Amino acid sequence: MPQGHIDLLLKQRVPLGTALNIPIEVKLNRAQAKDVSQVCAYMSELGEECPVGILVAAEFSKKAVRLAKEKGIRLVKYAVSLDLREPVGFAEIHRALMFEPVEN
Repeated sequence: MPQGHIDLLLKQRVPLGTALNIPIEVKLNRAQAKDVSQVCAYMSELGEECPVGILVAAEFSKKAVRLAKEKGIRLVKYAVSLDLREPVGFAEIHRALMFEPVEN
């Protein structure tokens, strides 16, 4: 059983036979191999209704990229073009947030 809780869980609103579930784990900075393993544990717990897991981070270790490829975990790199140490609103963060899939 995985430790912690799934950061985001995308679920199909109306299941058709089975309801698809996609766990998304978000890391503040650099994702490591243990973070890929964490997503794998979530996927295992969700069973057949979970075809894929996603790991989002600012950076990924080489070992995390290699393990994600082996396990079929999708990686997404994010960047925020703001100084988050200063108070900002959601709209500002939303405009400054960029996502990019990582080829693995």
